Order: sequence, then structure tokens, then C-alpha cells
Amino acid sequence: MPSPSAPSHPDIPPFPEPSTFSILPDVYLLIARLTIYQQAQQKLQAQSDSQTQTSQTQPPPAQNLGPPLDIKELPAQVYKIKQRIAKARAAVSELPDVDRSVDDQEEEMRELRRTITLLKQRLGKLGAIAAASHAEKDAQAKTDVVMEGAEE
Repeated sequence: MPSPSAPSHPDIPPFPEPSTFSILPDVYLLIARLTIYQQAQQKLQAQSDSQTQTSQTQPPPAQNLGPPLDIKELPAQVYKIKQRIAKARAAVSELPDVDRSVDDQEEEMRELRRTITLLKQRLGKLGAIAAASHAEKDAQAKTDVVMEGAEE
């Protein structure tokens, strides 16, 4: 099976891989690793635990997020995400017709619909001509059969 970015036509350039645009999971992991976020989560958990005071408290879900991230380390970690965003922008800018406006695209769609309608009409006319020709051949064949019987 061909890859999703493999072009189906030689004139169509390949579409970037979907992972090029998958940035949100990285942002989520970065935020979850922040010590500020973790401290806020712990405070919320402590408040909810003190309010419920039930014997069946559910433990927080285990998260494998990596080591906690101090706010001072944030710019270095954000840089990686910025690089991925820049790559995604570059991939989008390389796609064909990105600079076209919606009006241009709608006009092309109207022209293509007109062309489709005209081609369907022509195809219908050709079908009618073929059907008439076929009917004439059938009539001619019947006439030939009748004539053959008269000659004998």
C-alpha cells in the first residue's frame, strides 16, 4: 500500500506527512512537565481529597512525562516546538496554489462544473446517436432476413 504522501499523479506534488502538523502533543507534554503546572495540579488534588474524604479515593493517573521542567529551562524546550512549527509552515508554503484566494478557487470550481455539464450533454448526445445507429443496424438486419426469405 502506498504511503499517504505518495502522489497519485506525477503532476501532483506529495503531501507532507501528517506528523509534520502534529504539534499539540508536544505542547501538552511541555506544559505537563512544568513544575508550576505540577504544583497547581498537586494543590487541586489536595483540595479535592480534603473535600471528598471518602475511603475509596482514586489515585491520580500515572504519567510518564519525563523529569519536571523548571521555568528557566522553558525557552530551550520551546525552541524545539518552534522549529517544528517552522517546518510545518514551510511544508504548507510549498504546496501548490496556497497563494490562491477562495474566490479564485470557487471560480475554478464553477468552470469545472460547467465543463462537466457540457461533457455530460455531449456524452448523452453521443449515446443517442449510438442508440439510433444500433437501432438502424437492427432494422437493417431484420430487413435482410426478410429479403432472404423472399428470394427463395
